[in-house]
Amino acid sequence: MGSLLLKNARLLDMVGENSDIKERDILVENNRIIKVEETIDVQADKVIDCNKNLVMPGLINTHNHLAMSIFRGYKDDKSLMDWLNNAIWPVEDKFIEEDFYWNSYESCLELLKSGTTTCNDMYFGMKNVVNAIEDSGIRAVVSWCITDNSINTKPEETIKYAEKYNHDKNARVRVYASAHAPYTCNPETVKLVVDLAKKAETGIHVHLSETLDEEKQIKERYGKTPTEYLNDLGVFEVPVILAHGIHFSDSDIEILKNIKGGISHNPISNCKLASGICDVTKLHKQGIKVGLGTDGTGSTTTLDLFEEMKTAAFLQKQKYMDAEAIKAYDILKMATIEGAEVLGLQDEIGTIEVGKKADIIIIDTSDLRFTPENDIATTLVYAANGSDVVTTIVDGKVLMENRNFLFSDESEIKEHVMQNANRLL
Repeated sequence: MGSLLLKNARLLDMVGENSDIKERDILVENNRIIKVEETIDVQADKVIDCNKNLVMPGLINTHNHLAMSIFRGYKDDKSLMDWLNNAIWPVEDKFIEEDFYWNSYESCLELLKSGTTTCNDMYFGMKNVVNAIEDSGIRAVVSWCITDNSINTKPEETIKYAEKYNHDKNARVRVYASAHAPYTCNPETVKLVVDLAKKAETGIHVHLSETLDEEKQIKERYGKTPTEYLNDLGVFEVPVILAHGIHFSDSDIEILKNIKGGISHNPISNCKLASGICDVTKLHKQGIKVGLGTDGTGSTTTLDLFEEMKTAAFLQKQKYMDAEAIKAYDILKMATIEGAEVLGLQDEIGTIEVGKKADIIIIDTSDLRFTPENDIATTLVYAANGSDVVTTIVDGKVLMENRNFLFSDESEIKEHVMQNANRLL
């Protein structure tokens, strides 16, 4: 990859507890940041003049289903269980290998184009999903989704891919184990996933406490909350990424205070499916890490994490009827460094600092929405959107520049996805 020099940047590095802007140059060698200084004069392989535009860490999407891109707008306005049982799962059963690749590739490009440089994906057909991740250039945590009815060879694939990626410091992919959810995984399946995570020396990605129906089902089956159910089966003995986390009791939160990892809050998906509102404010007060996720395209429609940021902020303020319930900079942290902490990648990404991997986005701040710029954090959270991102860099490689992809053919990928949708839907 060689060297990359970003000149004339207005830098929001996401280090510390305020949104001060610094005028800096940034030097990248291969995939890491090696200098952040007021002026850097070196001969670099590639130079980008930021023209006083905003430079910040790439956003981190902590929960996704990349191959669900064809479900955008498909049989909307249903409750979660109705939607899954009668719209989504019957179609997913018809997927062939190529579907996973092209559907996932489109999602990767949508993420990159709106400023997300890292995603956390749970699905099946993951071999082809990983190929799309590799080809698109995005960074990702991936997991083979296991349920009572879909164990098959997934444990072996998880071990194989974890051995390939998890011990390579330069790999863009990390592998977790995955139990789909308490309501689709009986105790034997959950124990299998826990054993798998320990054998692979990794963590677990699982949906948890997403709906009141889930709460009711698990209490009727086991006499416990979903959190208590997973806790008793040893899930929290390893790092965890818990998707949704809406309906936690006080006793659940006492359990979760001790976890390594955190919650992925998916505000738009939760609103669209009327699942409820994750109490981010309460979780933060208890020291529990919370990142932002979109969920799959079917339930969220757009993978633009800027839209998730503003929705997350508005929901907390309305839930508490308190405009100070959460601050814009706290939301930005959830989308960057706190999301990295949820994924266990805080030493590698989430801020722009010397030694960290170069996952960087450049945001055009010339639009009327940025004028005047009284506070950059509030402007980004409440006014910006993904189309303001003009350049996306992952692992030191410029993947998109001036809104154009340098290594992917967007038109070709869209055509493949349309063919898939026409055949499947």
